[in-house]
Amino acid sequence: MFVREFECPSCGGRIEKRNVNSKSVACPYCGQASHIQADSLEAAGEAHLLVDYGSILSTGLRGQLGDYKFEVHGRMRIEYEDGFWDEWYVRLEDGRDAWIQEDDGSFVLFLQQEAEELPTDVFEKFKVGSIRRFSSEYHDVFVSSKAKAKVLGADGELPFVIKPGDPADFVEGIFKGKVITLELLPKETILFVGQHYEVDDFIL
Repeated sequence: MFVREFECPSCGGRIEKRNVNSKSVACPYCGQASHIQADSLEAAGEAHLLVDYGSILSTGLRGQLGDYKFEVHGRMRIEYEDGFWDEWYVRLEDGRDAWIQEDDGSFVLFLQQEAEELPTDVFEKFKVGSIRRFSSEYHDVFVSSKAKAKVLGADGELPFVIKPGDPADFVEGIFKGKVITLELLPKETILFVGQHYEVDDFIL
């Protein structure tokens, strides 16, 4: 099993990296998010230890949701005008990365899809209640919500570089019963396709 140890640049606590593909880690003691360098960690933003609100998920947990067996590697907490939600970074049994979105007891398992180039002002153009093209495959998507958001903090390991305070705006829609989300990050737009699940669908 791959395990690499680092020292938190903020509090000096021990941090373990267990996923060879991880680009960021968060200290379990002080919440400091850090970017992984060759032999050390570089602190990213201010430390922010996430408050636990009694989720059934946690970093290191193994389980199954529908047909997907997974292991939780980390989490991002996203803040927007109506509150916050958690995005759990999971590794599937077949080696793919996925995300389980948890928002007020509701769960959606998302898989990343190939996105096409979209207008830079997509957030302004995609109006709630309209039908828009998200990609060549998801072309008649009903836009159900959108919001300005930002990264509040992290836990565990993540597959990309993050910094608390980074924008994480999104546009979300429905297409043939699936949840289609565009995450509008500073350097790229990512397309995710998800399926709703209930808490009773988990095998933990």
